[in-house]
Amino acid sequence: MYRKKSLISRTSGYLSRIWNRQLLVFFFFLVLSFIFWIFTVGKEVKEQEFDIEVTLTGVPDNVVVTTEPPHKLSIKLKDEVFTLFNYKYRKRKDFKVNINWANVATPTGHVRLLTSNLTKQLMASLKSTTEVVSCKPDTVEFFYNYGQSKQVNVIFQGSIRPDSAYNIIASELMPRRVTVYASKSIIDTITGAYIMPVNLSNLTDTTVVEVDFQKIRGAKFVPSKVRLTVFADRMVEKTVKVPVRGVNFPAGKALRTFPPKVDVVFQVGTSLYRKITEESFTIVVNYEDLLEDTDNRFDLSLKSVPFGVQHARIVPGEVEYIIEETGE
Repeated sequence: MYRKKSLISRTSGYLSRIWNRQLLVFFFFLVLSFIFWIFTVGKEVKEQEFDIEVTLTGVPDNVVVTTEPPHKLSIKLKDEVFTLFNYKYRKRKDFKVNINWANVATPTGHVRLLTSNLTKQLMASLKSTTEVVSCKPDTVEFFYNYGQSKQVNVIFQGSIRPDSAYNIIASELMPRRVTVYASKSIIDTITGAYIMPVNLSNLTDTTVVEVDFQKIRGAKFVPSKVRLTVFADRMVEKTVKVPVRGVNFPAGKALRTFPPKVDVVFQVGTSLYRKITEESFTIVVNYEDLLEDTDNRFDLSLKSVPFGVQHARIVPGEVEYIIEETGE
């Protein structure tokens, strides 16, 4: 029995050594294959796009850049994968170009440069085997002037709609006027600062949004944004009694209506509910309008409706009347 167990133990140890040896050989060839694959892939020639940082330096203090150059360019490079990998993770900080004001300034206030000329600054950080396939955009431009400006009104574009149970009681753009900088030929054509279209719907509360201006090539607005505030208020119904008054009656004559007061039913926001009273409305009957009347009945209308009031109606819509002699 002891010999049988010993034989089994020796056989198990032998098989274990064979298994471990085969496993080591397997992993050795696996690693070797992986290295070979990496080397093969790394030597393949590929194309890859990179972002290039653009900076404008040396701008004099008396110059206003009205339309800045793009902050980034896109360049497509072609080379081995290993080289492109090195550019992406090791030399990324070198991918930048500089536009020096002294080298590009023109008397027209408009600078236009070929991107291919700018990217020549990168050549020192690229290998000789690297090929520049393309650059986007193909040109870089910016506008500037020496302080020419004027003030223009901010102009709203868009639509504002409240929820069905609410009303827009006010809206405000701040600031209402902005300064626009541009060359004289451009600034003379600008009559207002139009904001980007704003479309708001189903508003139930005060809403504040920041809005950019519509861009004008070669122009700069200061500030570059405006704040739009829209005040929405819940609508409620209210009724007030308003007297009917006669106007332009000759001396000795006076108007008497039945009833002397009528109801004005309307909707108003909760913030204005207490402020809108019977004194906020005027209902008048003009003497000259009664001269051709034969049935002593007159249709009423509101002479004025205060701000914030909607769907105002008179109940009853007509009254009976008589013209009294006052004896004055």
